[in-house]
Amino acid sequence: MFNLYFRNNFVSIYFNRERRLGKAVWSGHLSGAEYRELVLLCLDLTDRHELLGWLGDNRKMHAIDSADLQWSLEVFVPQVVAGPLLRMATLPSEYEEHRQAVEVMLEKKDKLNQKLVLRDFDNEEEAMAWLLEIV
Repeated sequence: MFNLYFRNNFVSIYFNRERRLGKAVWSGHLSGAEYRELVLLCLDLTDRHELLGWLGDNRKMHAIDSADLQWSLEVFVPQVVAGPLLRMATLPSEYEEHRQAVEVMLEKKDKLNQKLVLRDFDNEEEAMAWLLEIV
């Protein structure tokens, strides 16, 4: 269903052009320029292929550093809500610090735009079924 777009030690990024869906499977702790580069890569893929749905598998992603959280609030969140995405499904991280950082980003998103709907799921099958409703 998905084609591999990019892979390294921290993330595997996939997309399905026909269904206009993207997916990122994160792992470990990344920060600084590497974190920002990978997030921007996801945004570029979303914009380039006008993806409508995104699955973020964050289960193995560690905490987001405070400087990266600040960058996410200033750059990532405004860009993602301005983009084509209509739905974003997440499989939440097992790390509490990561979940707290995501909550801060959600608060920022809610102040900027209501078009993008986010929802957490316990498993990938349910998340994909929800995302496929829009295509």
